[in-house]
Amino acid sequence: MNSRGFVLPAPLIILALLIAGGATLVFYSRDTGDQQNVLQQEFSLGETHVPAEPAAPSPRPPAPSSASAPIEKTNPDSAPANSSPPSPSSQQKTPTQSGTGYAYSTQRPGWEILTEKEKAQLPECGSVLMTVPPVPLSSITAIEPIGSANPPEHTLASISSDPYIAVEGQGTTATTPLVAPGDLWIIFIQPRYGVTQDPEDHVIKYAFCKDVYGVVDHVKSFSPEMKKLVDSYRCTYGGTPGDDKCPITLLAPVKAGTPLGTVGRMQGNFNFGTWDLRVTHDFASPSRHGFLTKHSTCPFDYFAAPLKTELMAKLDGPSCGSVEHDVKGTLAGDWFIGDASPTRHADWGKLLYFGPSNRFADQSVISASGMFVSQPTKWVFPASGSGTANRRFTDVAAGAVYCYDNDGNHPYKNYEKGVRSGKILVQLASDTELKVEHQDGLCQSGNPAFENPTLYIR
Repeated sequence: MNSRGFVLPAPLIILALLIAGGATLVFYSRDTGDQQNVLQQEFSLGETHVPAEPAAPSPRPPAPSSASAPIEKTNPDSAPANSSPPSPSSQQKTPTQSGTGYAYSTQRPGWEILTEKEKAQLPECGSVLMTVPPVPLSSITAIEPIGSANPPEHTLASISSDPYIAVEGQGTTATTPLVAPGDLWIIFIQPRYGVTQDPEDHVIKYAFCKDVYGVVDHVKSFSPEMKKLVDSYRCTYGGTPGDDKCPITLLAPVKAGTPLGTVGRMQGNFNFGTWDLRVTHDFASPSRHGFLTKHSTCPFDYFAAPLKTELMAKLDGPSCGSVEHDVKGTLAGDWFIGDASPTRHADWGKLLYFGPSNRFADQSVISASGMFVSQPTKWVFPASGSGTANRRFTDVAAGAVYCYDNDGNHPYKNYEKGVRSGKILVQLASDTELKVEHQDGLCQSGNPAFENPTLYIR
């Protein structure tokens, strides 16, 4: 009788090979098919595996929220072709930032939205968080308030969630030094090269405390301190720091007055914004708006006098402005085609705004990115408190047809754009449905009636 040796089943042979080579066994749920972190163990034979730096287990994080989308902070001429939010798979694990004293995990809902573990390492928020102007006061030529409506990229005033600070030398290669306005923690850096008329156009976001955060956009060069953070950042999953495979998410403390870089050059202005988790705006369709917009605040409110007063005095408008203009049950505020969102570039043409001017207290604005007009259009005009022609948006309720025209016989004509003639008819079909149509002629000529209206919702 021939002798037979013991033969291992094929599955056990494969398992043995995996163990010999050093493998991670991960168990999956039969019910859901999703990876479960209930058991994960590393096997190694012949040597001990020592991680290069401490890191927590790193399951695949959820996809980042729309808050990270560059549209939240970028103008059309500076919308970087290569700066769309990186794939979430690149955020599975981030090493401890050398020298910060913080170990952190980047299982973030968005690149600038901290985890609870990260927030726990920040101080509570005081009333004064900024003590140094971001640029020298003498270099500031004007500050545009929050809420600039400028179709198509900023059709909605709510997209412009930061003030814009203009500095001397716009249209030249001159730069102005930019510094940290208070003690803060850098949480996200987005290097951008060759995406505007200027060679560099970076974004830096930071935290002041558990609830208040800030951003400077359109940074034209990094300071040595910021360049070191970028260059020393270790990409666990490939790529180079700041590219789509390696977003620079960190928690690095910086003292007030520390150089961050420079601003200015051809663009000549930069975003300087804040968001506060203790503030949530009451939008009619909150799910359409980005995270930063929902919590946008005036950055100058976090300065102490007299610096706050000096900065506010440079505002080119009656106030610091606001992103919140929806008045439910009326025409006022933001309107959308279908499921459009201002956080998606492809949806820019589906947005419509009725609200106040951020610069002129007595002026109203209609801002349309397309659909019922042949080109992005902005009308600025004084509203009326009676009748159905050019009526205040907050007075317009469901039922009647209202008419708005642009006859050119009013101030601020030069701040308008697009279609400059005709009239716009509107009718609220309900609190959440709006019919809109552009026609030739003026409101005073005959009884306005729809022919082929476009339907917006919110």
